Amino acid sequence: MYSDEELFDIRDENGVCTGETMPRGEVHKTGALHGSVHIWVLRGRFHGFEVLVQKRADNKDSFPGCFDAAVTGHIDSGEDPLGAAVREMGEEIGVYAKPAALIPLMRRRVSEDNEFHGKRFINNEITWVFLYRGEVADATMKFERDEISELRWADGKSLVKAVKSGDPAYCIDYSELKEVLRCAKSITKS
Repeated sequence: MYSDEELFDIRDENGVCTGETMPRGEVHKTGALHGSVHIWVLRGRFHGFEVLVQKRADNKDSFPGCFDAAVTGHIDSGEDPLGAAVREMGEEIGVYAKPAALIPLMRRRVSEDNEFHGKRFINNEITWVFLYRGEVADATMKFERDEISELRWADGKSLVKAVKSGDPAYCIDYSELKEVLRCAKSITKS
């Protein structure tokens, strides 16, 4: 479970650390630019993909109860994006990935000003997006109940349709999901 006292490196618009750190709670109060990772896990190939999605726990400080990428998390102070992705996979779903199994797909800028649980939440981050290239056995996946209330495999086409239509059950960025599926198709063809 996260703490408002976790330290994050403050970043510039290029994603480079500025040398300043700030506690998690302050980052989301002030809107300081920080880093995060999204890791997408897919299975299937010839007839389409299934996408592993997590349902965020109801006590999460942002987007509680919404479906999101399989693994999402912040980059801790002193950590690089790949290291954060490896750590978050182990912590959130019990998959201990080798760094080579995580394919960097894109980096995107996120800027949101929302309210959750009656509190303002400013999310100003640079997100590094990865695709996990490896098998995930349902029986071996374990997830943190403080972070995730459910893991499920979603049909890729149905997921795209729901996200594109703005279904409030999802907090997935449509452009990110489209890019993940596009890259996954090109990777499996090679």
